[in-house]
Amino acid sequence: MEKEYYYLKNGMKQGPFTLDALKKEPIDPDTQVYHSEALDFAPARTFPELQSFFAEDRGTTVDESNYNRREPNYNTSASTPSPQTAFEAAGNSASSSTTYNPNMQRPPMPENYLVWAIIVTICCCLPLGIVSIINATKVSSAYAVGDYVGAEKASKDAKKWAIWGAVSGGVFVLLYLLFVVVVAAAGFMDA
Repeated sequence: MEKEYYYLKNGMKQGPFTLDALKKEPIDPDTQVYHSEALDFAPARTFPELQSFFAEDRGTTVDESNYNRREPNYNTSASTPSPQTAFEAAGNSASSSTTYNPNMQRPPMPENYLVWAIIVTICCCLPLGIVSIINATKVSSAYAVGDYVGAEKASKDAKKWAIWGAVSGGVFVLLYLLFVVVVAAAGFMDA
């Protein structure tokens, strides 16, 4: 029996369609598609039987489709090469593959330092701790959308603000203790 395909259009389930009928529908790589053997709706690009449709049936290669198109580099000269992302540094290439590979290697998620940020906020320095918490929460969301450089930057910022918060809290405690000792010593001298 042939698979029955469904897709979501404006939140409404459309179908059932055979594979050939589905290819005639206005779907793109990000359209949510479901078939009788799948567990749930997933982007059309994750179905191997549909990948060739996006590359060949439209008369384009995968690199020419909107799916793999990168943001334009404004205010740069044509001779300047684009910077290598962490994703590409891990041995992956967005331009060399002709099909989508959901099992493609991703670099590991950077440490978010959320625990340290919370401890600094509670124990040491509230303003710097809050800045650290905000940056720590940006790490996982940036990583989830594939912004590995942004996740790395947010991780470094979270660590930096947590350290600054701990140091400033420590300096404040030392100055306070020094003040208490000086006031106590002055009190004993007057007595």
